[in-house]
Amino acid sequence: MSLQIVRRRVEVNAPLAAVLSLTLDAARYPEFAPSIDSTELIWHDQANQKYLIRYVSTIPVIQKTAVSEQEVHYDIASTTFNFRETKGTFGRFEGYRKLAALGPGRSAIESEVRYSFGGNKLIAGLVNKATQGLVQSNLEHIQEGIKRLAEGGKADPLHVVLDKLEVTPQMLLAQGVTRDILLGFGIEEPAFV
Repeated sequence: MSLQIVRRRVEVNAPLAAVLSLTLDAARYPEFAPSIDSTELIWHDQANQKYLIRYVSTIPVIQKTAVSEQEVHYDIASTTFNFRETKGTFGRFEGYRKLAALGPGRSAIESEVRYSFGGNKLIAGLVNKATQGLVQSNLEHIQEGIKRLAEGGKADPLHVVLDKLEVTPQMLLAQGVTRDILLGFGIEEPAFV
């Protein structure tokens, strides 16, 4: 079964650090993605820069609860997040979020989601087409929610979210994030001690 693909890019009038903070903080996704009821961090492997998030969502059309566990591999140096479903509704669900600085106080979020359902090809084809609107809507809600909160100054400082994930500046330096990038993200020099 071929993968369905949904792509979208949005520009944000907020610094990259704010957008990165909100993207990393999956616990806040239910604030701006109406179909996501809750999220839970299952595990986090700081050394390998990945974590597993359990999403509990409501599928609006049929009012059914769906649970999806997604492994997210993050690279703070390149501000890239690659995700894939490890357990859930889809036969295959994967994609990425790439963040970019566009200049002082401006950023962009580029996202792509690739998905398909397994099983009977005819039924899977129908379900894939019916689901495309839901996947597109969810992607839009996440991007627009991050944009709204970042532009409204409602992102937690990046160091607060990194602390929640138990990611230290020393870990980031070992992963290729430079001191200049960290300072640009508002992580002060005393954190390096």
